Amino acid sequence: MILNYLFEGIDCIACASKLEDKIKKINGVNSININYFLSTFDIDVNDMDVMKNVIKVCDKFEEGVTLISCN
Repeated sequence: MILNYLFEGIDCIACASKLEDKIKKINGVNSININYFLSTFDIDVNDMDVMKNVIKVCDKFEEGVTLISCN
């Protein structure tokens, strides 16, 4: 299931890349693409339960990181 989000609170390209690497390691994440310049976050997950873990990783990564669903 491919989900599309806008994000807020990521301050630099390097941070976006680090977050992407952390999310790739979550069981159930098939692929992810964070585009810093467009503030988009496209993720392919096995099911919506995986997104709970993705959100936890985002919350722990940096204060103020917010995902806004586009689906």
